[in-house]
Amino acid sequence: MKSKKIVSLLLAGTMTAALLAAPAQAAEYQPQTPEPYAISADHWSREDFSLEANPEVFTGVYSRELYNAIRQTMVDGTSDTAPAYTMVSKEDYSSVKQVLGRMEGVLRYEHHVPQGFTDYWRYLDYFAVSAEMPENYQAPLDFIQPALDHAGTLATDRERVEYFNDYIRTLLAYQKEKTSGITQTFALHAGELKAACGSYARAMKFLCAAAGIPCFTVSSKTHTWNLVYVEGRWLHVDVSANDLSGRDGVLLIETYQTGKDQAPEATAFLKELFVPGSTK
Repeated sequence: MKSKKIVSLLLAGTMTAALLAAPAQAAEYQPQTPEPYAISADHWSREDFSLEANPEVFTGVYSRELYNAIRQTMVDGTSDTAPAYTMVSKEDYSSVKQVLGRMEGVLRYEHHVPQGFTDYWRYLDYFAVSAEMPENYQAPLDFIQPALDHAGTLATDRERVEYFNDYIRTLLAYQKEKTSGITQTFALHAGELKAACGSYARAMKFLCAAAGIPCFTVSSKTHTWNLVYVEGRWLHVDVSANDLSGRDGVLLIETYQTGKDQAPEATAFLKELFVPGSTK
């Protein structure tokens, strides 16, 4: 992935050189080139958000610097340029990418390399984060608007999450190894779509994100569900289990023994990213 970005930058440099070699053509075509972007330190953010968080979550790759880089993007929202960065080694890259994947709701968080980054080759571990809503998410947002309007009439986030749990269960029917993406789940379709646990969990993330409720996914080796921040606590919600059993046995509960969290350190880190101080 990084090599493709480097190739793109080299190609951009080649095109610029070609224009300079042909003054007549360059005079007719003057593209807007990005301002040069270079870095001089191993991390940067405008604020030290980590001071608000529980220091116990900063272990291994889940460092204060990574926290600040991601949190700065979360606070600033979407933009064409990532507002902060840190360094992530090749060995830790997949772990950090998995953290970003667990965060996705309406926005998709991804590794971002700024345009005009003139000395990227010197910083192959450079890691900044972008946040952007995929274009094909607008239709699902429009589809769920009536549900969001109804949720807005409810008094508490607990009631909203309970409503989202019931709403998803009208759209999906559990079947192992089946998948229904956001654009399929939140669209007109006949009957309930077949889907496994991951699809239910992604649907809950999408709804909660649209309603401004902190939520992310948790996975064991064989199962995926959600953690949702309600009433000052992180609570478990497993919509797929609730749908399969026909009862709300795993709806905003404090502990859940269905499986062992594959990445407990990342989970603690995510809790603090979404709600600083929530695990103190």
